[in-house]
Amino acid sequence: MTAAEEQILRRARAVPAGFVASYGDLSPGAPRAAGRALAVCEDAGVPWHRIVRADGSLAKGARQRRLLEAEGVPFSGRRVRMDLVRVPAEALDQLAAQDRHE
Repeated sequence: MTAAEEQILRRARAVPAGFVASYGDLSPGAPRAAGRALAVCEDAGVPWHRIVRADGSLAKGARQRRLLEAEGVPFSGRRVRMDLVRVPAEALDQLAAQDRHE
């Protein structure tokens, strides 16, 4: 695994339950790299379902929606209400650092 992929997964793990981040938040400037890293990740501890497209739409469909709804993530139609539950990219590194120190 590359250092960039490790950083992507560290950021994904930092997204708390009930919140989401976009692929671009995990990998600014290269959202497809985040998608690839999540696609090949076999670590069950990575909350893949909390990572959505920048417009709030879901890449993994009904299963992803069920998991997000179970965490209380709000939707408007088929899209996550990003204005309410998106963790900004700049906060992900701070959250990941806190998790390492706990």
